[in-house]
Amino acid sequence: MVTSMADLAIDLGALAHNYRQLRSLCAPQVKMLAVVKADAYGHGLVAAGRTLAGAGVDYLGVGSLEEGLALRQAGLALPVLLLLGILPQEAENAVAADLEIVLFRQDVAQAVAAAAHSQGKKARVHLKVDTGMGRLGLLQDEVLPFLASLKRHPQLEVMGLISHLAVAEIEDKSYTLKQLAQFTGLLAAARSQGWELPLSHIANSAATWELQEAHFGLVRPGLMLYGSAPAPHRPPPVALRPVMSFTSQVLQVKRLPPGSHISYGCTYTTTDWCRVAVVPVGYANGYSRLMSNRGEVLIRGRRAPIRGRVCMNLFMVDVSQIPGVKEGDRVTLLGTDGGERLSADELAGWAQTISYEIYLALGNANPRRYLGA
Repeated sequence: MVTSMADLAIDLGALAHNYRQLRSLCAPQVKMLAVVKADAYGHGLVAAGRTLAGAGVDYLGVGSLEEGLALRQAGLALPVLLLLGILPQEAENAVAADLEIVLFRQDVAQAVAAAAHSQGKKARVHLKVDTGMGRLGLLQDEVLPFLASLKRHPQLEVMGLISHLAVAEIEDKSYTLKQLAQFTGLLAAARSQGWELPLSHIANSAATWELQEAHFGLVRPGLMLYGSAPAPHRPPPVALRPVMSFTSQVLQVKRLPPGSHISYGCTYTTTDWCRVAVVPVGYANGYSRLMSNRGEVLIRGRRAPIRGRVCMNLFMVDVSQIPGVKEGDRVTLLGTDGGERLSADELAGWAQTISYEIYLALGNANPRRYLGA
């Protein structure tokens, strides 16, 4: 019997396993940065960081200064890269914590150099290049002039160029190869001017898996660490294990006659006698309202469809075809029960989103219970 109304479990052993599987795809000299930004995709920043550090990861990648400082305060001393860069006023704290910084603004470069000078140390930076994502980074003709300007700041140690792939997960690699060619050309041009750039990186999970030529000195997988493939319809060549699971319990079972309406808006009406199980989870738990009349859960190893709208704290499922369902029975919303499994990709399909958002929504809205800590 489940003892809590909503139980979000994080399997840290599975996280370490997935890291080792991804490591097996890379040459020994290629370093790996594990992306743990956004609270490790909802899995818990510090717990994930400690697990990956213990498994041997070379770098951790976070989104903000606050996340980087949290890792340092947790005692993690390995290199941490601030993937979104920083604001000028954050430079002193970032440099003091020995955090590595992604650069794409001159004012930030100057602030980081000044902070490093005042603290009597060097600061490691990575130069962000936009090769076709249309997001953060310097455009192609801005890269070499920006690098030249950094020669005025001997306090900055430029570790590499960094870029991001827009569609590496799809089978047609033509656009990805175009991005890769531009990145490789910029890297060669910069090195011809004396920049070593030993840890340049562009490979996300998909490129870590499928494009050895994109590995360079460092790869930085994210999603695959947490057990999901970048392309759900194409399983990767390594065995990934899901890290997050989410369960609840049956709060009430009732039998409704034909013509009964279920939940807000009366969007579902029974056509026959129906046994309904009420589940104490809703969009307050990060379980999307878009699951209404679409999603399914697992009870006693079988699928039960959601009937009516998902509420703030409750939703209803039809258990007419599952014998013996009673109050207190386990309900699996994400994870495995018997021979059935509900993946984040399947939930994402019902909610018209992607697995990343499923993980973040559930992880941000519920207390986490760690397994294998």
